[in-house]
Amino acid sequence: MENSKPKKFTYGHQFEPTKFDLGEIIEICLECEPKRNRVEEVISMRYFSEHSQQGNSQAKAASNIQKLAMNCFLSLRAYKIVEDTEVNRQYKVTELAREILAAKDKQDLVYRIFARHILTNLTGLSLLKAIEAINARGETPNLEIIGEELNAMGFSISPNAVYVSTMRSWLSLAKVFEREFEVNWDVVNDILGIDKDYIDEIYSLTPAQKHFLLSMINLSIIEFTPWNQIAKHTTSVYKVRLTSKLFVKQMIEPLVNLGLIETQKSTEGRGAKPNLVKLSEKAQVELVQPLLKTIADLAQISETELNRSFDDVLGDIDSKDKHIKGKALELLAIWMIRLTTLRFTKWRKRDAETGQGEVDVLAASDRFVYSRWQIQCKNTKKVDVDALAKEIGMTFVTGADVVMVVTTGEFTRDAYQYAYRMMEVSRYYMILLQKDDLEQIRQDKTSIINILDKKARRVFAKKELLMIDEEVDEIEEEEDTISDLALDREDFGEMSEN
Repeated sequence: MENSKPKKFTYGHQFEPTKFDLGEIIEICLECEPKRNRVEEVISMRYFSEHSQQGNSQAKAASNIQKLAMNCFLSLRAYKIVEDTEVNRQYKVTELAREILAAKDKQDLVYRIFARHILTNLTGLSLLKAIEAINARGETPNLEIIGEELNAMGFSISPNAVYVSTMRSWLSLAKVFEREFEVNWDVVNDILGIDKDYIDEIYSLTPAQKHFLLSMINLSIIEFTPWNQIAKHTTSVYKVRLTSKLFVKQMIEPLVNLGLIETQKSTEGRGAKPNLVKLSEKAQVELVQPLLKTIADLAQISETELNRSFDDVLGDIDSKDKHIKGKALELLAIWMIRLTTLRFTKWRKRDAETGQGEVDVLAASDRFVYSRWQIQCKNTKKVDVDALAKEIGMTFVTGADVVMVVTTGEFTRDAYQYAYRMMEVSRYYMILLQKDDLEQIRQDKTSIINILDKKARRVFAKKELLMIDEEVDEIEEEEDTISDLALDREDFGEMSEN
C-alpha cells in the first residue's frame, strides 16, 4: 500500500466551550466582519484581557493575549465558523454559523447542529473511532493515548495536543459521551442518521415501532417482505415483545403515515398472508444513506459499494479478479455487522488487496451486557482447526468475547469439534457460518437471526445439558415443526385482523 500524506486533526486551541457561548462569539464575528484584525482585537479584550500577566512585562503580556486571540480565530476558521476571503486579513461568516445563530434560543439544538457538523464535516468520527478502539482494548483513554491512536490511524498530531480535548468538550454538550470517554452511539446515530425535519416525528414512535424500523434499516428491506419475518429479527435482537394481533394498526400504519415504510397486502397462496412492507424512498434517503455514510467513513469503503445488495456481494466472491473478490469479502464482513446490528470498533484488512483471502473486523454489542466481537471472513474451500485456533489466539490482542468466522466454503469436522470443545472449556463463544448458511441468508436476510439462535441453542444444549449431536438434532426438528405451526397461527391472526 502506498504511503499517504498524514491527515490533519481539526485545530482547536483557545476554543473550549467553557470560555464563551457559541452564539455570542458568532455575533462578535458578524459585528466585526470582514476585518480579521478587528475581530481578534475584540476577542482579546472580551475573553483574554484578564489572562495572567505575573512575571511578564506589559509588552510581553499584551503579546501573549494577542496570540491567544489569534489561536481562537484560527480555531473558528478550522471549525468552519468563519472562512477566509480572497482579500488578505479578511473573512466572512459561514452559513453554518448563521444556522447556529438562528437557533441560539434553543441551546440543545445549537449543540446538536454543531455536533452534526463536527461528526460529518470535521474529524469528529475519527475521534470517536479512536476512543472506541481504546475502550475495546480495555485501556483507559487519556489525551496521550488518544493522540497515539489517531497517529496510528494516519493523523499527524502531537500526543499532548489539546485539539482532542476541545472537540470532546463540544461533542459532550450534545450528549455524545455518557461519561468522560464513553461514546453514546445511540445519540451519535440519532445525530447522524435523522434529518432535523424528522426528529420530532421519530421521537413520537413507540419503542417497539422504532425497533421494528431499525430492523428494516439493518436488514435493508427495500423489496416487499412479509412483516412477520422482520418481526422475528426485532424480537430476537432487540428483545421486545411483538404480537400479531393488531400489528398492522399498531405498528405498520404509524410508520406508513410518517412516510417511512410502504405496505401492500399479499394475496398469494392459501388464505390471507401477512402484509408486505418495505422502506420508503424517503426512509432510504433520510435514514439508510446516512447510516451507509457513517460506515463508509469508518471502513473507508465508498457509499456506492455499500449500497450493493447481499446477493451481488456473494456473486462477486467467486470472481476471478483478485480485486473484485477482495472487495466482496470486505463488503461481506460489513453485511455481517449490519445484519446482526453490531457496531463497528475497528477495521483490519490483511493487506491492500486482501490477497490472503481474509478480512477481519472488530465490533461490539451492548444488548444486556457489553461484548466484543471479532469477525473474520474467509474465501477458502475448507477451513480447518488451525484457522480457528489462530482466531482464538488473536483474542489476546483484541479482547474479543465472541469470535465469528464466516467462510464461502465449508468447515471441516475437526474444526467443528474444536469449536465446541473450546466453548466447553473457555469463556469464548464461537460462531461458524459457512456457504449453506450464506445461501440461506441470500434467500432471506431475516434468517440470520434464526441461524444464530439455533447455533446458540445447540451450544447451550451441548455445554450445559451435556447432550449429544443426535439429541440436539431431534430437538431442532421438533422446534422447526412448532415454528411452522406458529407461523400458520400468525397468518390466521393477520387474516382475522384484516
